[in-house]
Amino acid sequence: MITACLIAAVFHVFFDIAYVSGNSMEPVFYEGDILLLRKWGTPKKGDMVAAYIEELDYDVVKRILASEGDRVTAAYEGVFLNGKKVAESVKGIQEERKKQERQEFILPPDQYFLIGENQEVSLDSRIFGCIGKSAVRGTVVCKLF
Repeated sequence: MITACLIAAVFHVFFDIAYVSGNSMEPVFYEGDILLLRKWGTPKKGDMVAAYIEELDYDVVKRILASEGDRVTAAYEGVFLNGKKVAESVKGIQEERKKQERQEFILPPDQYFLIGENQEVSLDSRIFGCIGKSAVRGTVVCKLF
């Protein structure tokens, strides 16, 4: 009994669980997948993370596309990282984005630009903007189920 409590306490401190909702991470993860998260360490570009988006009151699982010092441009033509096109505009958002000017910014320390694998439908930083380090719940270690 004590061993089980100790294991549970250690797990709670160092790990977390995330559930995939929707199809924005296909083909890497699918709706209903259960992911193991590592709570320690600093996520880096290319890592998949679970994050809480306060404006949406919603948890997301996405890949870090950009971090501190990267130049991101979001425009009708797509998303550019340090001048290189890396993603399309979100389907259905292109017409609205035509009316807007290009958004270009350099990420400050402790900020991340997230993107989904299924870019045509993903609700990610192209929509809700950059997130702070404090919004990251953990880095994806593996898919459990």
